[in-house]
Formats: sequence, C-alpha cells, structure tokens
Amino acid sequence: MKIAQRAPTLAQVVTAARAGALGHATALFEAGGFGSATDDAAALAVAGRLARDRALQAPQDRKPRLFAEAAAAFAAANALDPQAYSQINQATMTWLAGERERAQELARALLAALDGGGPLQETPSWLAAARAEALLLLGDTAGAKVQLAKAAALSRDDPEDHAATMRRLSLILAAAGEDAAWLDAYRPTRALHFAGHLGVAQSAAAVLGERVAAVIGDENIGAGFGALAAGADLVVAEVLLEQGADLHVVLPTPPDTFRAQSVTPYGPAWERRFADAIERATSLRWVTTIDGGYQPLATRLAADVAMGAARVHARRLQTEAHQLLVIDDGEGPFGLGLNTRYMGERWNAGRGTGGSGQVCLRVPRSAPVTASGAKAPEGRGDLQLIAMLQIGFEGLDQLDDNAFADALDLVVEPFRARAARIEPRPDLLLPAGNARIVAFADPDAAWHHAARLLDAAGAAESLRIVGHYGLAHRLRDPDALVGNAVAQLDALSRRALPGVLVATEAFAAAASVNCAEQMEIEEVGMLDEAPLFAVRAAQ
Repeated sequence: MKIAQRAPTLAQVVTAARAGALGHATALFEAGGFGSATDDAAALAVAGRLARDRALQAPQDRKPRLFAEAAAAFAAANALDPQAYSQINQATMTWLAGERERAQELARALLAALDGGGPLQETPSWLAAARAEALLLLGDTAGAKVQLAKAAALSRDDPEDHAATMRRLSLILAAAGEDAAWLDAYRPTRALHFAGHLGVAQSAAAVLGERVAAVIGDENIGAGFGALAAGADLVVAEVLLEQGADLHVVLPTPPDTFRAQSVTPYGPAWERRFADAIERATSLRWVTTIDGGYQPLATRLAADVAMGAARVHARRLQTEAHQLLVIDDGEGPFGLGLNTRYMGERWNAGRGTGGSGQVCLRVPRSAPVTASGAKAPEGRGDLQLIAMLQIGFEGLDQLDDNAFADALDLVVEPFRARAARIEPRPDLLLPAGNARIVAFADPDAAWHHAARLLDAAGAAESLRIVGHYGLAHRLRDPDALVGNAVAQLDALSRRALPGVLVATEAFAAAASVNCAEQMEIEEVGMLDEAPLFAVRAAQ
C-alpha cells in the first residue's frame, strides 16, 4: 500500500516534512536512496532536518538521542560543504542533545566564520538571526538581543523566517530552564479580526476612526482580517491602511454581489470608500459564489474564516491575535446585531488562544439600518454550514482484487472498528468510493475527530484525510450532501498526504478560531489559486 513509481526528490521530502507528514517524508527519503548518500551535503542536511523533527515530536526521554543524530547529520553536511545553515543547526542540535560545551565551541566557530568576511549565501536578516542564536548558546543574552532586534528590523518582508528564529530561541531557553518572556519584545506585530455594525453615518465616521486608530496603535497591529461592509467595517479597514498595516479582506460573496447587498444601499460615499479599500488591500478572497439574495450562512462562513485567518496568521508568526468589534448600544455585551454577537462569543470561546484579546467599541447607530437581530430569517432552508472530512487509505485504489481483500481485512475493517469509538461522533457519515465522508456542524468537532484518527497506531503510514468547511445542500431520504463545497472536497482528496490533515483555508481557519494552540499549520500548496494547509496536532 505504499507509493513509489518514480524516485522521490529531496524537494518532495522537504515538502512532506514541512507538512508534518514525518513518516511519509522519511519513507520518501529512503525510497529516493538518500539514506545512503554519505557524499551528498544536501541529502545529509535533509537527514538532519528529519532527525530534528523526530526529536521535537518524541517523548522527552528520546529527545537527546534524536537531537544528537540531527547534529551528526548537520556536521556531516558541513564537512562536505561548509555553510552557516548547517553550522548553526549543528550547534543548536548539539545543545539540545545536552552537550553544552561542545555546542558553545561550535557557536564560537560559527561567529568567527561570519566575522571572517568570506562570501555568504544567506540574507542579512538570516545572518543576524544566526548570530543571535549563536550568542544565546554562549550565554550572551545582551548580544543576542542586539542581533535579534537587527533580524526583526530586516525581516519585515519575510516575517515567517523571523518566526522560525523565535521558535528556535524559545527551544534553547526552555532547554536551559530560562525565562523566555524577553523574546516578546521582538515578536512581529499582532493580527486583528475586525467587524461592526452598518449603522455609522458619514458624519460619525471620523470620530469612530480616531477611536479605532488608538486601539490599533495600542495593540501594535500589523495585519487586519475582516469584511468591507458600509459603516464600521470600512472605517476600521481605512485606519488599518492609514497606519501601514496589511488589509486582508474576507467577503461572504463575490465583490460585486457583496457591494450590492452591503455597501450600495448606504450611499455613494461608502461605495467610493469600498472601491478604494479593495484597491489597496493586501489580499481579497470570497468564501462562496452565491449571487442574488442575502444568505446569512455565507456571512457566518466569512466570519469564521476571517477570525480563524487572524489566528492562523498569529500562530505562524509566533505573535498574537486580537479582535475589534464596533457594537451598537443595544442590550447585552455585543448589542443587537446577531452577527456581531456570534463573532464576539465565538472569539471569546477561544480566549487564551494565542494571547487573544478583545476590544468592543460601543457606538450608537447613527444611520437608519435595521439590526440583524430584528430581521426575519433569510436564506435557503436546505443549505447547511458544514465541516467535512474525507478519509481514505494510501494506495488502496491501486490494489488488485486479491491485495484489496487483504487490505480490507488487515487495515480497513480494524480502522472502521476504531473510528466507531472515536469522539466526537460525526453528524453524518457517507460513502465516497473507497473512502468515507464524515460531516460535522462544528468545525472544532471535525478537527478533534481528525486529530484522534491520526493519533491512532499506524495512521502516519496509511491514513489520508482532507478537510473542507463550506455551504452544502443537505438532502434526505436518503441522506446526501451536494454542492460546490462537496466538489471541492473531492478535488482536495487528490492532494492528501499520509499522516496529516490536508485542509482548505476555510477549514484550517474555522477550526483555528478556538483550537489554534492545539494545531501546527503549514501552507503546502495551492488548489485552484487557493492555499492548502497541512494541519497536525501540536506537540
């Protein structure tokens, strides 16, 4: 049941390792003949990475040996082709293996090489980060802070590299039993989810903008995620842009449909502001292709994706995510708006996740807009917002009849028995060829179900799970799910990797609203111009 028609490449090995499919990456590494390539510096460096990743996931008593294996592989790579990358990795892996004096010798050697003035392939920000890491190994915290500040300033266009540095420094400090709180001063700017009501008159926008600017400045916001409806949304978006933050727009429908529903009815001034914000936004996505009448579930889907995207952004950059809501003066903590209340309550359910905070600005409605809580129900009754997992097995579809029968007895039936006992239970279970689809109303439940399946013995070698969150039509007698979201899940199934959940942005984001700290998320490619993520349980 294993793959192997063409010899795998090192790039494929690294892609699988980045996704967290460590068992699959190791199998590819061996299938490509790289395990015996003692004269290939690149292969040895990848061997070091695989050993490092195994160490990070291993029980505490096995970590020193695996870190030592990683150090040896990086040392062998450096002996063949001396590079700062392999040198700093050898030093840090040696430190984490418990050989502190040897690690410090290696750190001194690296600093001497960097000071030697020879040609270097790495970027200035990477070199400053490597110096910070080496100085920290030597116990020179003051020097490490100077270099880390330099790395942070130089890496503004590549914050994920800086986040990787922060993770490595945190590991060193944890191994030394030292407080890592001082690292917080060097973390990237925070992410913000924003939303608010439509009832903001043009005459009230400037005052609201001043209040929003104070919040964004106080919270050190560098990226904002939300929609662009007239009123509060657009005011917040404009302030983000004015203060140099990245604006990531998440709409429930295509832009023209959204503008017709949520901007145009409130006047031409808001239309101009909408067009300007769209033009200046860093990214723009819409979560459905629905046209025509208002569909509240599409708005809820966009809210889940925007909230989760802020958390994913913060998690990947080793920083924090906060929420800013502009609420009316109705009763309750979030006023009269149903959507605002949903977002506020859902965000609060994950409080403590990624250092999240919440700011609510109470702004009375100054324009004639009916609060969503006072409207009659809208939208199609057969549509459901649903988190779906498609679960299959590596290589099962390629087996002949005899091998398939063996796999059925040895793999599939035992899996079915285990899956039947896993909580939370799906709301719906459907066949999908040689796979199955399990569906949940709650994306958190879908993530927990997938994580527990992947945690089972043997899952890393054989189980393939993909996940998507979207709107589907629920049919009955017999039960079925149909629609564009189901088609996307089917297309995604061809991008599955053994041992990890491969998910759309909608699924990864929605599950991250409350579960970000339980997840490791890595972008692993694209499907129809939309990013795909590998998701696994955090160690």
